[in-house]
This record gives sequence, C-alpha cells and structure tokens, in this order.
Amino acid sequence: MKKLLFILVAMVTVGFGRVATAQEAVKFGYVSSDSVMLALPEYKTQMKIYESYGKQLEAQMKGKQQEFQTKLQDFQQNNANWIPEVIQDKQQELQRLDASLQEFAQTAQNNLAKKEQELLFPLYEKVQKGIDEVAKEQGFTFILQKQMFLYANEKYDITALVIKKLGGSTAPAE
Repeated sequence: MKKLLFILVAMVTVGFGRVATAQEAVKFGYVSSDSVMLALPEYKTQMKIYESYGKQLEAQMKGKQQEFQTKLQDFQQNNANWIPEVIQDKQQELQRLDASLQEFAQTAQNNLAKKEQELLFPLYEKVQKGIDEVAKEQGFTFILQKQMFLYANEKYDITALVIKKLGGSTAPAE
C-alpha cells in the first residue's frame, strides 16, 4: 500500500512538474505535523486533561475489578456452606458482575478515544491552519508529510516555521 502511495505521489509530482513548468514553478515542502503538535503549549494542557480522564476511568475499573474479586473469593471460600439456591444466586451475581466489568472496559476504551479526539481535534485544525499560512507566505505549491520520505533535503522542511507561526517552542519536549 505504501509503495502504491509512493508511486502515485511520484506520478502526480512529475505530472504537475511538467504542467507547471509551462505555467509557473512548482515548489514542494514538507512538515512534521507531529512535531508541530508537540511544540504547541496547549498540547501539554490537553494531554494532562486526557491523562486525568484516563486515570479516573482506570480507578473506576479497578474498583469494579476489586468488587468482583472480593465476591469471587467469598464464593470460593464459602460455597460449601451454602444451599444450592444461594450458590445459584451467587453464581448469577458473579456472571452479571463479570459482564458489567467487560462492558465497562469496552465503554471506557471508547470514551477515552472520543475524549482524545475531542481534545486534540482543535489542535489538528490549528496545525493545519499554520501549515496553510506558512505555505502561502513562502510560496509553496505543495506541502507533504515528512514521514512520506526516505530522504528529504532539510531546506524544504517548514516544521520550524509552522511552530514559530503558531507560537510553539522548538525546544525538545520534556
């Protein structure tokens, strides 16, 4: 799939290059949008919110697991002393708790993914806007994602320009 994408990009590049030479010069650049995202001050804030949300879900999950384990141990230790009706009732309770635990785990995973999207989507939009602005200011015709290249000349890398435009820090992340 990557090979097909690379070939397609190469064909489009060559095709646009030939058309553009007759009309105007084509200027390509590239960016590491992940690096831009990590450099944004609000990224750390959003990630702290995300991590806090994840810890809350994890604490709930641990509480539910502990409840299940406690009732399971009680069942294992005392079922010899119970009448069949109590044993059946306790088994059904354990099955309900187990099903509830699995359902909660699935729901928590989905909610965590939604929370991440909710928190990061505005940042993705901000990064894209910064890329668009820098590309226009610098006269680029196309900006590609850095990860697409096996090699690229650094003079076409606009990552630092986008970070500066968005008020981010180019210092290494902690």
